[in-house]
Amino acid sequence: MSSDRARIPVALLTGFLGSGKTTLLNRWLREPALANAAVIVNEFGDIGIDHNLIASSNDNTIELSTGCLCCTVQGDLVETLRDLLDKRSRGAVRAFDRVVIETTGMADPGPVLQALMTFPVANGYRLAQVITTVDGVNGATTLNRFPESAKQVSVADQLVITKMDLANSQQAQELQSQLELLNPGATVSWATHLQVPCLEVLTELDVYAAATPAPAIRRWLNAEAYADHTRYQPITSESAGHHSEGIETFSLVYDEPLAWQELAAWLDALVMAHGDDLLRVKGILNIAGESRPIVVHAVQRLFHPPAPLAEWPYEDRRSRLVFITRGLSRAFVENIFDVIRGRAIPSSRSSTTAQKESIAWTL
Repeated sequence: MSSDRARIPVALLTGFLGSGKTTLLNRWLREPALANAAVIVNEFGDIGIDHNLIASSNDNTIELSTGCLCCTVQGDLVETLRDLLDKRSRGAVRAFDRVVIETTGMADPGPVLQALMTFPVANGYRLAQVITTVDGVNGATTLNRFPESAKQVSVADQLVITKMDLANSQQAQELQSQLELLNPGATVSWATHLQVPCLEVLTELDVYAAATPAPAIRRWLNAEAYADHTRYQPITSESAGHHSEGIETFSLVYDEPLAWQELAAWLDALVMAHGDDLLRVKGILNIAGESRPIVVHAVQRLFHPPAPLAEWPYEDRRSRLVFITRGLSRAFVENIFDVIRGRAIPSSRSSTTAQKESIAWTL
């Protein structure tokens, strides 16, 4: 496994059709801080990269006047990421130190996030954060009508609410209520036609980087926001068939250090039986025998390789896990862990390191 310093941070920018993510990205691409970034899009015609930014074009790669590198997804995203890394190592494209992936408006972000956790892609890249744009005028209606939109919001670390200069107070209030139900822990920024969130929204969060300060890590997890939360259920009958099970968001906190063997068995059981319903799982854990906190992060059936943090972001050193699920309740998830901890778990691998590698690549 490459070190965190060698692995390139990736930010995923997603959002439904018309939510303003392309406008936001075009504004950000003009910033000097992204001069050494690579931007991956599905189709140039779909993304709408501002032609005034384009300096030169070659095959599926575009160089922008600000220095950014932009390329299309040719077939599979995993292959695109691997090809881009190979070109970088051979000097076929200019060096880049971060990647921004913009999804199409109808994209389910799950497969994109899973691609970043797929071996050997995870050997060269690390997921830094997920940013989702939401239309301030039509966002509430869109969330109720389209399951893709609700999923994009539910997995976000950062939400950017656009078109706020066009939204009235009722629209803003209704949207805010829905977003708090779907993803209470996300950081929220606001955008208008004339003003967009500063670039730090895109660049400041990277939980797997050793230099990331503790306050940023706490904001990434924000477990407290998920305590005693209510299930999100769309209010329109038109979409009831798509969301009949609702989206659950909750956090679990454990005072005592956790045995990695039991934790791995618990997550394995959830993935095996309900992997498609684990929209996102992220946590900071106190593992017995480990002096540093361990970060875990999963999207459906795949786990990002667990990694130690440089320091504890919480003074109490309790384990905190955030679950965003489709129809899996807190009580159900807790009960499975209680059952597993209540019985002896046989182990053929005594090494904690080996068990971590197992959960990273086989769950």
